[in-house]
Amino acid sequence: MTTFPPDTQWPCWEVFKQDAPNRPYQAVGSVHAGDPNHALLTARNVFVRRPSAVSLWCVRESDILTATPEEIVARPEVLETSGETGTYHAGLKRTHKRSMTFVDLVGTVEASGPGDALRQAREQHPDALTWLVFPECAVVRTDDDPGTVESWFAPAKDKTYKQQQFYGVIGKHVGELKREGRMPQRVNEEPHVGDQKVYSHPHDKAPKVQR
Repeated sequence: MTTFPPDTQWPCWEVFKQDAPNRPYQAVGSVHAGDPNHALLTARNVFVRRPSAVSLWCVRESDILTATPEEIVARPEVLETSGETGTYHAGLKRTHKRSMTFVDLVGTVEASGPGDALRQAREQHPDALTWLVFPECAVVRTDDDPGTVESWFAPAKDKTYKQQQFYGVIGKHVGELKREGRMPQRVNEEPHVGDQKVYSHPHDKAPKVQR
């Protein structure tokens, strides 16, 4: 029987980032942290290094209930998951096209527990690829006052992010230089112009003197 070492990592927190006021929060990844403040600081350092942001939420992974349509068919009892009555946030993953697995938060529902919240999210958005719900009380967030927003997110806002293709190629491609005969034939070889050496190496054998 295989035994695994105990998990000594800090708890996992899912990170939700808002790019601008009135934009939806998106799940952008996860961090490991020992407490809520640690989670927010780590989330800022990891996910707000360049892109703009005005707010961060962190939610412990253990407080989040997710399911795909296939999982609900296989385990319908997930819709009966019990918990606290209250306000639940609902998120959706709608496409596989993006390289990152973004989930958009689309609103809140009043539910008797996470299973009920998942059922309502499924009914309201039947075409989603994944549903995600968590209670409002599980959210830790950055403050909304202008001073906090400025101190937390201004450094990232001032950085300019450019796609790789924005930068031009310096000089010419090596294949183009080879076709023009402008590349050295070998690393240790003296420079050539076409097939003619530019100069003789001083260690070359000295020519015989004709007497």
